[in-house]
Amino acid sequence: MNHTPGAAASSALLHHRFQEKKAVLSGLLQRLAGLSGRVDWTGADEARQTSAALLASLGEPFLFVVVGEVKTGKSSLVNALLGEDLCEVAPDPCTDRIRMIFHGETVSEVAVDPLLSHVRAPHDILREIAVVDTPGVDSIIDRHQEITERFIPKSDLVLFVFSAINPYSRSAWEFFSLVRQEWRRKVVFILNQADLATPDQLRVNAASVRRLAEERGVADPVLFAVSATRSKTDPEGGGIEAVRRYIRDMVTGGGHYAQKLRSLCDAAVRLIDRLSRAVADRREEIARDAAQADAIKERMAQAQTAAAREVGSLVARVAAVYARLSRDFADTFEAELSFGNMIGRSLRGVFRRGGGIEARVAELARDFAETLTREVEDVTRQGAAHVAESIQDRVRPLLDELEGRDRFGRGLAGPAAVSEERETVAREVRLRVEALLGAEGGLTGVTPAEYSGLDPKAAMGGVLVVVGTLFAVSVKSVVVDVTGGLVAATGMVLAGGALLWKRPRIMRAFRKNLAEAGERLETELAERLMARMEHLFAELFARFEPFFTGVAERQRLAGDLARETAALADDCDAFARDVDNGA
Repeated sequence: MNHTPGAAASSALLHHRFQEKKAVLSGLLQRLAGLSGRVDWTGADEARQTSAALLASLGEPFLFVVVGEVKTGKSSLVNALLGEDLCEVAPDPCTDRIRMIFHGETVSEVAVDPLLSHVRAPHDILREIAVVDTPGVDSIIDRHQEITERFIPKSDLVLFVFSAINPYSRSAWEFFSLVRQEWRRKVVFILNQADLATPDQLRVNAASVRRLAEERGVADPVLFAVSATRSKTDPEGGGIEAVRRYIRDMVTGGGHYAQKLRSLCDAAVRLIDRLSRAVADRREEIARDAAQADAIKERMAQAQTAAAREVGSLVARVAAVYARLSRDFADTFEAELSFGNMIGRSLRGVFRRGGGIEARVAELARDFAETLTREVEDVTRQGAAHVAESIQDRVRPLLDELEGRDRFGRGLAGPAAVSEERETVAREVRLRVEALLGAEGGLTGVTPAEYSGLDPKAAMGGVLVVVGTLFAVSVKSVVVDVTGGLVAATGMVLAGGALLWKRPRIMRAFRKNLAEAGERLETELAERLMARMEHLFAELFARFEPFFTGVAERQRLAGDLARETAALADDCDAFARDVDNGA
C-alpha cells in the first residue's frame, strides 16, 4: 500500500466523505427498518431481519465474498491472494464453514458458531477490506448453499470463481443470476486453475464468460485468469498480482467506499421493491374490502327505501281499516239519533240504570275503540312482519357475503394476523346484526299501543269526548224525576224533538271529527313508524360500523405506507446517483 503523506491526506478525505455518506445511508436504512416492521405480510420477518443486517453491515469492513462451485479452487485463490495458507485446501470439497478473514496482528481463528469462523491475519490488504471464503454453491455438504445464499446479501463485492477449463456449469450461472439480479451485487469473474487450460481454451472460455455475463446484464465484465498454484511462486505470472492491483486501486481511489455504499443501497432498494409490492398487494385487498363496504352501504340504503315503501303500505292499510270502521260508527251513531230511539233510550234510562242514551253512547264508543284496536293491531302485526321480512331478505345476504369474503381473504397471500382480524370483525358484525334482526330487535310484535299517541283509543279520544258531549247535552233536559212520570216523559219528547231538529248539524260535526281523527292517526302512525325505521337502520349501520371503520383505517395506514415507501425509494435512488457521481 502507498503510505506517503499525500496519499494519507487523500485517504483521510475519502474516509471523511465516506463517513458523511455513511450517515446519510444509515438514516435511509433506519427508515427501511422502521417500514419493514410496519408492513404486515408473509415476508415481514425476513424483511425485518434483512433491514437490520444491512444496518449492521454499514459498520463492517468492505467485504469481498468468494463464491463458486466446489473444486474450482476458491480456498486456494484466497490463500494466493493473501500469500498465506489460511484456508484449508484438499482434493475433496472440504470447506465446511464460512471463513471471514480480517486484519490482525497475528494469525488466529475463532469459531463464532458451527457455520462461521473469524480468521485474523497480518496482511496490509486486509486493513481496508475483509475476504470471505464460502462453501461451494453446489456442495454435497448439507446446507452449504443455504449458508452461502444467506451470507451473500452482506457482501460488497463478489469474486465469482469458475473453472478455467469448464466455466459453463448451469448451476453456477443460475447462482450468478441470483447474485446479480436478486441481490444486485457487483461481480468480478475469476477463471481459476488457468494452468490446467491451454491458451486457446483460456481465450475461448474467457470470451464466453464475458458474453454470458453481458447477456445477464453485466456491462464491461471484469475478468481475471488466475493460477493459484503458480501464484505461490510467481504472483505476476500466476495472475494473482493483477487481482491484488485491482483491489489496491479500488482502495486507493476510495472505490471500496463507494462500492460498499452502493452495494448496501442496492440491497435496500431491492428490499424496498419487495415492500412496495407487498403494500400494493395489501392495498388491492383493502380496496376489495372498501368496495364491499360501499356495496353494503348502497344496499342498506336500498333496503331502507324498500322498508319505507312497506311502512307506507302498512299505514295505508291502517287508514283503510279506520275509514271502514268510522263509517260504520257514524252510521250507527246517526241511527241512534232517530226520534224513536232517543225516546226509547231515554225511558229505559229512567226506569233501568245503564239502559239510557248515555250508556248507549259509551257502548258505541267502546265497541268502536275495541274493534279498531283489534283490527289495527292485526294489520300492523302483518305489516310489521312484511317490513321485517323485507329488511332481513336484504340484509342477511350482506352478512353471508361478508363471511364469504372473509373466507376468500384467507386464501390470499398475507399474514394470518390480518385474516384473523378481518374474520373477528366480520363475526362480530354478523352477531350484532343478527341480534338486531332477531325476535327482540326488529319490528316483530309492533302494535300501535307501543308508541305514545298511536293507541287507537288515545288517537280517537277527542272524537269520543265530542260524541259523549253531544249525547249528554241532548239528553240533559229529558231527565225526569221518577215521581214526575208523565211530566218527565213529556220533557223527554220535547228534548227528542229538539235533538231530531239538530241532527244534520250534529252529524256534520261528528263526521268531521271522525275524519280529522283519522287524518291524525294516519299522520302520527306514518311519522312514528318512519322514525322507527330510521332508528332501526341507524342501528344497523352502527352494527356494521366496525367493518366500515376497520376498512377506512386500513386504507389510511396502507396509504401512509405507500407514500413513505415511495419517498424512501426516491431518496435511495438519489443517494445512489450521488454515490455514482462522486458527490
